[in-house]
Amino acid sequence: MNVEKYEGAELHVHITGSISAALVPWWIHWLRELHPELVVNVSVTPAASRFLAVRALRHLANGAVWVDSWDEPDLPPEVNSGRSGASECFLVFPATLDTVMRLAQGRADSPALLMLQVTDAPIVIADTFPGSNEIVENNVQTLKLRPNVEFAPRVNGVRASNRSTAEVGFNLPGALAVANRMRKEGRRGE
Repeated sequence: MNVEKYEGAELHVHITGSISAALVPWWIHWLRELHPELVVNVSVTPAASRFLAVRALRHLANGAVWVDSWDEPDLPPEVNSGRSGASECFLVFPATLDTVMRLAQGRADSPALLMLQVTDAPIVIADTFPGSNEIVENNVQTLKLRPNVEFAPRVNGVRASNRSTAEVGFNLPGALAVANRMRKEGRRGE
């Protein structure tokens, strides 16, 4: 099986409040097994913490792990300059519709959104949208105008709400492939 391996040394995963967040600890474990020397930093929205244990992530990830809140005592100071340790890339995994819309609107009302707004590092969005319409598509297109933002390729998945199939971007191997390509191309914000 050909598995995409992240080609950098440090990565930041921002987890938002989709039920898919419950699967992220397994994906981080998989990523660290595949790439043991990779430093994985993690931020977790308060909504995502309803679906996973931040404490568990602190054992699975080997970088900084923090809750996306201005009150977070372990908030790294470099988020104000668009950095997360020495991360070369940011994955928003999973990316809820709310997070993507806020990012497209230029909002920076949480530490992670501020970090993502001002970084020039590549950002790969692995969306878990429940559906789409003209407003959603316009905001997606707005984000695609940023030279350092791309979306993970869509794959067939099963919705937790009604067990129907749908295409989603919640695809870590695909997101890593996009991240590697963006880094090779030197894709950064302006």
